Amino acid sequence: MKRTILTALILTLSVTGFIAFNVQSGEGLVKDIQYTVLPDPMEHNRYDEGQCTHYIFKQIKTDGNMIEKDWSDAEHWAKRAEEDGYTVNAEPAEGAILQTSQGDLGHVAYIETVNDDGSIEISEMNRVEPYEVTERTIGAGDTSQYRYIHPKENPYDDSEDAA
Repeated sequence: MKRTILTALILTLSVTGFIAFNVQSGEGLVKDIQYTVLPDPMEHNRYDEGQCTHYIFKQIKTDGNMIEKDWSDAEHWAKRAEEDGYTVNAEPAEGAILQTSQGDLGHVAYIETVNDDGSIEISEMNRVEPYEVTERTIGAGDTSQYRYIHPKENPYDDSEDAA
């Protein structure tokens, strides 16, 4: 009888503690466990080195933000980003990704600055040749030709630069 009462007491305290912790943690215990157990999605860059996609992944990681590792070639990025719940629109923003389907495999570039006149300063890799990083300005009248993918904040990043 004592063993049954002790077991019931331990179970009751365990459940009560779980509920109390779940309420106190804000988003819940499951979310806390997820961030503790799952690896940082930006830990490994799976895109091909020397390509625009590899460069963009690295830039987004440096900002403390995140994108997915499985969007394939640049021509697919806007569609895949939308499917994964990212904001994709016609509004360039600093730290966002410029995307186009032009070319054999499409192209992506990193938006460094949005200027007051509506032009944008971008950096990109492999516009001319693999591994080469170049910078250029896209005039305000030409920015509507592209889609813009807005990265999400990386919950695993400890830097103060994150979104």
